[in-house]
Amino acid sequence: MEIISGRRRGMLAMPIRCVLRILSWIYAGVIRVRNWYYDRWSLPIWLNVPVISVGNITVGGTGKTPMAIWLCKQMLERGRKPAVLSRGYKASEHAGADELLVISRHCPEAVAVANPDRAAAGRLAIEEYGVKAAILDDGFQHRRLGRDLDIVLIDATRPFGFEYLLPRGLLREPIRNLKRAEVIVITRCNQADRETIKEIETRIRQINPEVPLFHAIHRPTVFTDLVGNEVRPPIGRRVGCFAGIARPEALVNTLIDCSISLTDARWWPDHHVYTPADAELLGQWVNQVQLDCLVTTEKDAVKLTSLEVDWPVPVMALRVEIDVPDDGETTLNKLIDKTLREYEEQTEPKNATD
Repeated sequence: MEIISGRRRGMLAMPIRCVLRILSWIYAGVIRVRNWYYDRWSLPIWLNVPVISVGNITVGGTGKTPMAIWLCKQMLERGRKPAVLSRGYKASEHAGADELLVISRHCPEAVAVANPDRAAAGRLAIEEYGVKAAILDDGFQHRRLGRDLDIVLIDATRPFGFEYLLPRGLLREPIRNLKRAEVIVITRCNQADRETIKEIETRIRQINPEVPLFHAIHRPTVFTDLVGNEVRPPIGRRVGCFAGIARPEALVNTLIDCSISLTDARWWPDHHVYTPADAELLGQWVNQVQLDCLVTTEKDAVKLTSLEVDWPVPVMALRVEIDVPDDGETTLNKLIDKTLREYEEQTEPKNATD
């Protein structure tokens, strides 16, 4: 991250960035051909339920899981049993994708399906579970499945991936492709100043002038134990924080907002699958630093529940929800209602086809 952000200087960093830049040109060519194929040639596959996509244009956390949970709750309030369709990153037959496990914990009525073939996942959810709506998780680049509303999230603290495509930067596709978005939500607005948010808005408007644009914050709600039961916040204690996430600094900032003072922290790569050896290392760390408790994310907590570990101190998870303040939530709900109404008003239902 230090190299691609440009923060690291020196004789070695510059040639590495040059090599990454060349690789990003190759990646850009692949993306250009792929998008041309979907723009000009391939017809999308439609499901027999309305589909709302949640995605982004950068790698790393932008708040897709909290937004998917929020959308599931909105569908349930409207009497529509939802399915969340995910590619199931790092899922296995023993442990599902961490995002889906969190979603199932928040919305047990929703159906969570992990399958790289999202169309097949959607058909399964409709036929086997009778769902009435689908949430396409991480769907902006997944153009094979048609969607009735395309929501794109942009993190206010790292909006445009250092302006470069992978691997030189964090962009999954060029910023200009935001013109495909039908709704854009700037997340973590509480962790950025007004001037930065204004600059992000201006950049978006230059690309997609008419797109509905919303501000959102990641709002911490409660601390829970590993199975989801609410516990008291660890204020005034020696707290160790650990996680396997893309944006550890965002978690640290949120804990600071909760008046939690961290004694120490340890990080694993994003979507890390924990092992008993990891738990043993954490136990040794607790003893070495003399910690009173450990704090992690919900995504990490749901994976830790599968380990049979006698933790030396309490392990807590910080529950975070997405909040669209002021009248933003009302306006966004109106857009969702409009999408559902237009779907129902179609004279010829979209049929799932290959």
